[in-house]
Amino acid sequence: MDRPTPLLRRAKQVYETEGLVALLRRSLALAVTPFFRRDTYYLWGNTTSAARDLNEADFRPSIEGLTLRAVSSNRDADELEAEGLQFRSHSAHFDASEALDSGAVAFCIFVGNELANIAWLALTQKAKDSLHEAPFLVDFSRGQAWTGGAWTNPRYRRRGLQAYNNFTRFDFLQKRGIALDVGSIRKGNVASQRANAQFAGRAYAEGRYLRILWWRSWKERPLGPPPKLDICRITQVD
Repeated sequence: MDRPTPLLRRAKQVYETEGLVALLRRSLALAVTPFFRRDTYYLWGNTTSAARDLNEADFRPSIEGLTLRAVSSNRDADELEAEGLQFRSHSAHFDASEALDSGAVAFCIFVGNELANIAWLALTQKAKDSLHEAPFLVDFSRGQAWTGGAWTNPRYRRRGLQAYNNFTRFDFLQKRGIALDVGSIRKGNVASQRANAQFAGRAYAEGRYLRILWWRSWKERPLGPPPKLDICRITQVD
C-alpha cells in the first residue's frame, strides 16, 4: 500500500489532536484559500536584547521528554524523521521543503516524538516569502529578522511553549548580531500576543490582508510610535 500523502497525514494529525470540527473547518478554509483570503493582524516588534539577562530555566516548561531543535535544512529534517521525531507530518499544510531550501529555520519543541510547538525564522526576504504569510516589509539589511508560522499542538497549549520558543529564538538572534525580531500575529490570537509581551514586545501596527484570486491588498494602520530601529514602515499594496 502507498504511504499516505502529506495532506492526508496532516488531516489525520488535525483530527487526532483537535477533533472533527477543527478538521472540517480547516478543510473548508483550505478549499476556499486559493480563491479568497481575508485576515487582520497585529504587527509586533521584539528587541532581542530582552532575553540577554534572562535565564532559560525560567522559561523551560516542566514537561517530561521535552527537547528543542532548530531545523535549518532538509537534511536536518530528514535526520529528525530518522530519529522518529515527527516534523514533516506536522508541516504538511505548506511546503516545508521549499521553506528550508529558501533559508528559513524552524525552531521546534518536541515532547517525546511529537511536535508540540514550532515557529519559523527568516533572515532574508526569500526565506520570508517561502512561508506565504502577511506581506509586510521587513528591513533585513538593517538588523531585522522575521518570525512567523507559529503553532502549538492543542495537547500542550497554555503550558508556556511559545514563550520558551521565543526565548530560544531571541537568544539565537542576539548572538548573531540581529537586534530586532518582527512578525505578524492574527488579531484573535491572544496567547501568542501574551507570549511576545513577556519579552517587552508590543504591537506597532494593525495590518489588513485581502486576496481575491490574483488580486491582493495589504494596508497598515499605526498603533503608536514605532519601536527602535524604525521597524514601522507603513505601506499599502493594491
